[in-house]
Amino acid sequence: MTSSRRSTLLKSGAVGGAVLGIALALAATAAGSSLAATAPGGGGCSATPHVSSQWGSGPTGGEVVTVTVANTSSTTGTQWTVGWTLATGQRIVNSWNATVSASGTAATAVNESYNGKLAPGASTTFGMELAGTGQLSGFTCANDAAGKSPSRPASSPPVSASPGTGRTVTVTTADNGSSISLRVGDMLVVSLSAMYQPPTVAQAGVLTQIDVAGGYPQNLPLIARYLAAAPGNADISTLTDSACNHAPTPCPSPQIPWRLHVTVVNASAPASSSASPGTGRTVTVTTADNQSSISLRIGDTLVVSLPAMYQPPAVAQVGALTQLDVNGGYPTGVPLVARYLAAAPGNADISTLTDSACNHAPTPCPSPAVRWTLHVTVGA
Repeated sequence: MTSSRRSTLLKSGAVGGAVLGIALALAATAAGSSLAATAPGGGGCSATPHVSSQWGSGPTGGEVVTVTVANTSSTTGTQWTVGWTLATGQRIVNSWNATVSASGTAATAVNESYNGKLAPGASTTFGMELAGTGQLSGFTCANDAAGKSPSRPASSPPVSASPGTGRTVTVTTADNGSSISLRVGDMLVVSLSAMYQPPTVAQAGVLTQIDVAGGYPQNLPLIARYLAAAPGNADISTLTDSACNHAPTPCPSPQIPWRLHVTVVNASAPASSSASPGTGRTVTVTTADNQSSISLRIGDTLVVSLPAMYQPPAVAQVGALTQLDVNGGYPTGVPLVARYLAAAPGNADISTLTDSACNHAPTPCPSPAVRWTLHVTVGA
């Protein structure tokens, strides 16, 4: 089990709870520049658009827009519809987490089967890639909860899905096919490469989607966040994709599936997620963090995620970090994942070297070892 976050955040010391910052950092320079105000919640829900990425200008440019749909009614809704007006010359290229259509400049998004049900105050997101840039306007939102009870006053701001008060557990491509256990209130972060489509969730209600950024076709790393909302089981899945799959003559690009099984238990029950045995954050370092320094708090979990060529790491100044487990690395031929619990205040250095089978042959090949080191400071 691994977890991830961006090395630039580690190096700046902004390690804890950094996933939202990562998603925002993925946005291009024009983020938020071409959006109308949030649609009021008089229709039982509200729609808040945000430019996640933008390139070029006018009809030769393009942008990716993410829209947060929040249930502002006092009863649970099971379906929602968002409408808006496209700028002149804009067209919808792709969309995810909603069925999006347009007639002229009038555009409409309808929920998918897995994200239509929203409890009072809960929210979900959908996204779209647009050809052309300009001012999106006239956002409206309506759901079937509006007819069941009086809507929340339009002056009352929509309540977004809370990231929770529990742990933050991050999973990556290395967690494909695995199972994790969360407690109600924990936040799950799916961090995958840019080739993956936005994930889908089966058994909706157990996990509430908070937001999704990047992934195919945005060509940005995929980050999707979910709140463990209720006890139960859920499966998260996605597939890789490529532009050549949609060309007139598709290239041979088989799709690679990624799946995660999630069990959510009550907050009072122990969660057996191997991704986060501590009570704090889960922080992952990779080859990009070589020779850097990070700060942890007692209870945080540190995950060292390196390629298969690296040997299991060694820890100097034992006491600050307690090793939980080590999997993979040389000579197993699978990626190295080593996990440590921040156990006591102090400093520790983690180090390892690359290795190769040819180094141990009767006639060793010229394969110099590459060192990887990390300095860790644990505070109370």
